[in-house]
Amino acid sequence: MGDIEQLAFDLLSHDELKLVGRLLVLDSNGNAGPLIENILPIYWVKVDDICENHEPTNIYRPLYYVHKYSREGGFKNNTRTLMNSTSNHIEGCLQYLLGLPAQSRSMSGAFGPAVAKLKEQRVLSSVLANSLKRFNDVINVPAKHFGAYAPTRRLDERTFSDKETVYAIIIMRNLSVQLFALLKTHHVSLPEDWPQFDTNWFL
Repeated sequence: MGDIEQLAFDLLSHDELKLVGRLLVLDSNGNAGPLIENILPIYWVKVDDICENHEPTNIYRPLYYVHKYSREGGFKNNTRTLMNSTSNHIEGCLQYLLGLPAQSRSMSGAFGPAVAKLKEQRVLSSVLANSLKRFNDVINVPAKHFGAYAPTRRLDERTFSDKETVYAIIIMRNLSVQLFALLKTHHVSLPEDWPQFDTNWFL
């Protein structure tokens, strides 16, 4: 069992693991996009007939990319892009929990140090901090430091599989639900929340 699969089995419920399987089946037929859209928060708003990402953009814009690349080419053809997007979303949540000024927030912030600082400040529980650290180690760092868009001699060792990518999306959902709850307690106004888990997603 690989590191990402082990993390998924350690963190996810039976229903969440079942959702991974459902998404993989749909993706094999090119139909995963609508379900991905249903399991994500609404990430956009229409302003004067133009669709814009909700604010805070570094929390909601990565979700746009998760949906976009899930429906355009599917999981197998966009593994690293999707891994980056899941990581960027979690990173955006961490940055807001740190209370960084807007100009300091970026998609390339230091994920690991943010987790360590929030744990030290007792914003994150030890359990959640450990889960986020493992997410950083097996998903965020490899995605940001490996050029998987073009073939290399290390593809067999370093490229993410479509199954690992779907695991990462559902792990992101699991962790983000917890982070959204913390953001609310720290008075960060979020326009859209994660939808409640729906067993109709399996149909």
